[in-house]
Amino acid sequence: MLKLKRKERRIAAWTQLQSGLAEKHPSNLNLTQQLYKSNAEQLHQELRFLLIICVVSGSAPFSVFPRCSSRFHEFMQYCWLFLFYIWLCFLAYMELNDSSSELNNLERNFYIFEAITYLMHIPCVVIVSLSWKQLIGQVFETIGKFDLTSGYIVKRKKIRRFVHFQLFLLFIFVSCAIPIVFFNSGVTVWKSICSWHTYIVPNTMTGFSFVLYYTLMEGICRRLKRLVKALHAELQRGVSMRRGALQELRWQHRNLLHFYKALNQTYGLSILLLYASSLINFNTNLFLFYKAIENSSNARWNWWCYNNLFLIMHTSKMFYILYFNNNVQREQTNCLTLLSTVHGISGDLIETIDHFVLQLQDNVRAHVACDLFELDYKLIPALLMITTSLFIFLLQYDVTFQALAHANEESRKKI
Repeated sequence: MLKLKRKERRIAAWTQLQSGLAEKHPSNLNLTQQLYKSNAEQLHQELRFLLIICVVSGSAPFSVFPRCSSRFHEFMQYCWLFLFYIWLCFLAYMELNDSSSELNNLERNFYIFEAITYLMHIPCVVIVSLSWKQLIGQVFETIGKFDLTSGYIVKRKKIRRFVHFQLFLLFIFVSCAIPIVFFNSGVTVWKSICSWHTYIVPNTMTGFSFVLYYTLMEGICRRLKRLVKALHAELQRGVSMRRGALQELRWQHRNLLHFYKALNQTYGLSILLLYASSLINFNTNLFLFYKAIENSSNARWNWWCYNNLFLIMHTSKMFYILYFNNNVQREQTNCLTLLSTVHGISGDLIETIDHFVLQLQDNVRAHVACDLFELDYKLIPALLMITTSLFIFLLQYDVTFQALAHANEESRKKI
């Protein structure tokens, strides 16, 4: 009887102790959720300046800030972007209408088409960004969960330095374009304002959108680098490597791959429009550059600077997207190279590694840009071939256009 009473007292004391600890400390599930949230908030804080710019330019929904996710903020953003887009269309019309008398018909058609491509890209960016207003919060939560489970430490200085560098490149373009356009517009304030809003502002707005894209792509690449290091360390164990660790790394890689594909699919239409507009406008500017060389006496220094600046801008935009996608594929190849060196292991590990290898052999740059092309460096020769074909077409078009114009003048003289 005494032993039973002592046992009951011990059980009661243990129960009281456990209940007291439970009151002082949250459960493991709640603690994990708090860590996820803390990690996501930390990343959100590092990108706060960029997100504010993206919200103002329409590249991100207002719901990216949880405290500003009400319908009122959403309505205000819709109104602001709609009115601003109407203002851009009005100034573009004024710009093309005012400059039509100073340009020949061929140049006027080129500049009209260039302005239309810019104005088409802006609503596409806005619609895509506002369409994922319900999912933008889950993006940061997903990144926070992955970092916590994989042990990846977010390096604030590197994130901040990368974002500032991308914004600095955009600032260089704007700071160079504003004075060049001002002098190219004949030092006229109203005409300069129209030109700025027709050619510079749309490229700046889409540039902010792609700075966010580049930042997320760089984050994926850095996490893949960390995964490659962890895989290399595990493979160094040789025969004693753990199957559970390999499966965990494979799961982490699958999540990164899924996030990468979702990101490219989200930006797919915007990437397609960027390549279409940049490729066509690059060729038209290149053709005008060629025409100016033929008649160098008529071209002014500010026009040369303006044309060269936009040639560099269009080239860099097309190359930059390929560069970040190639970085992701390079880390994929590094993982595959490491796994291909494994030999002399047990059957269970061979099965796990084979599944990992099959997962790594997936072409991560396929099925993006609306499934029309792959974001690969192999796209560069194709772009060069298209550039050559378009340039030849524009030469033939110019010869035909001049012949028809000359024939019309001759017929008018006879009349």
